[in-house]
Amino acid sequence: MSNLTRYIILFGIIDILIVFIFLLHTSLLLPNCKRVMMKNSSSNNVAFVSAHDIREQSRLTDKCFEVSGYRQNVDIGASYQTTPPFENDLSFHVNGYNVTDETIDLLGYMCKNNSTISVRLSGLSNLLSIIKPFIKQDNKLKHINLPHTPLFHYTRLVTDVNCNAIFQGDKDEIKRAENITRVRNFLQPQNYSEMTKNCSYFKRQRGYIDHHLTEVERDFPIAFSLLMFTDIEQSERLLRVIYRPQNFYCIHVDSKTDQAMYDGMSSIASCFDNVIMTSTRFNVQWGTMTVLEPELLCMQELWNKNTAWKYFINLTGQEFPLRTNYELVRILEAFNGSNDIMGLLKRANRDRWQKAGPPPHNITALKGAVHIVANRGYVKFILHDQRAHDLLNWTRQTQVPDETFFATLNHNPQLGVPGAYIGVPETDETIKPYMARFKDWGERKCHGKRVRLICVIGTGDLPELAQSKKLFVNKFHQNFHPYGYDCLEELIANRTRDIYLGDLAFDSRYYGTLGFVKNRV
Repeated sequence: MSNLTRYIILFGIIDILIVFIFLLHTSLLLPNCKRVMMKNSSSNNVAFVSAHDIREQSRLTDKCFEVSGYRQNVDIGASYQTTPPFENDLSFHVNGYNVTDETIDLLGYMCKNNSTISVRLSGLSNLLSIIKPFIKQDNKLKHINLPHTPLFHYTRLVTDVNCNAIFQGDKDEIKRAENITRVRNFLQPQNYSEMTKNCSYFKRQRGYIDHHLTEVERDFPIAFSLLMFTDIEQSERLLRVIYRPQNFYCIHVDSKTDQAMYDGMSSIASCFDNVIMTSTRFNVQWGTMTVLEPELLCMQELWNKNTAWKYFINLTGQEFPLRTNYELVRILEAFNGSNDIMGLLKRANRDRWQKAGPPPHNITALKGAVHIVANRGYVKFILHDQRAHDLLNWTRQTQVPDETFFATLNHNPQLGVPGAYIGVPETDETIKPYMARFKDWGERKCHGKRVRLICVIGTGDLPELAQSKKLFVNKFHQNFHPYGYDCLEELIANRTRDIYLGDLAFDSRYYGTLGFVKNRV
């Protein structure tokens, strides 16, 4: 959206309110109006307007006020108070306005007597979140009041290194961060078991954002699975950065870990109504069904937990987001029901399937990744469609089944899986990019270290991560280049704050142009 468009929206709202006042005073309300305007019975100069589906445009039709919606159903209240009553001059003069996270208060006067008028338009947080950066540049803005700012944990700022310089690619600062040898004492399971005895203290001390922040986020809950086996502090910091009260979280702790690790994560989960521990623990071994089984269990338990969430994202404890929750929601809205799941047919490891024979139901097997971003309908298909169950049983006989099951379901459109891809199933960076993960198998220079070909992120990788359009990055080791993790955490925290306060805008249009979005079931 261009700056000009945003200004048009803002001043369009002001014009709308002027029309409100004019219509209220002159009674130019026709019976066929699509919106209802009512006068308060206790006062002749107080009114309320109710409307639904507010969008970024408005218009007058046959002298009737009409509003078209901005992807939400809300009530808009507009009220005014005047002293003394209007005279013959019905001109409304705007002296200024105040903005909160959901309302605009217009300040001005009407008629020659300069009567004091205050007009409020509420229920517009979705719209205001887009135009706040441009409202701030208007010289008629008197004040912006945004509540909930204590939710942002300012003490999380990194002080030992200059993260901004690192993100800008300052080689000297990157080198300095890599050479700091200070020994860190990371939190242990027992620390969490102690802290969570007082959940309010724990959430406050650890800096959890226990508020939805915007209506956009509130109305678009996301379900996450989090599989972890080591380094409880790293997993807890991941939970903290993705946590919002409207989302839902399922945590699986590998059965190989000791009881203290499980008890520590369980104590964290007990402080949140929307965080659950899996009912069963698996000994996860690469290349076996045990990689897939915790994901399927979390899908089932998240499905049983709540019916409101719209997308499912699976994570491991060594990953980290490259997007804020607000940005994730905007991206998933742009996905419009499509699934972001890797699929390879030409480059598939076909030998993995030889012992299993052909897949059932004339399904074509594909290779992919276990990391997915899938809509709720996709999860429903996995849990409740017999063809998905048959395919799952077939994959039990294959090698590395976690890299087969999700990808195969998403790239056989004849099955009718919601959000499945209907084009040529071959992930690449041009036609069908894979946005769920930034994961380097050797395609680029790794500034950290390589473990089994995968790049373990180092501080020198941060400039590229800051510019990436991917959603999450894999992976970090807690004791390796810890300032890389610290600075990325600071970046997401600051971006969350700045987007909420209106100091930063996010444009999600790119994600709506992707091949798997345009070509979906």
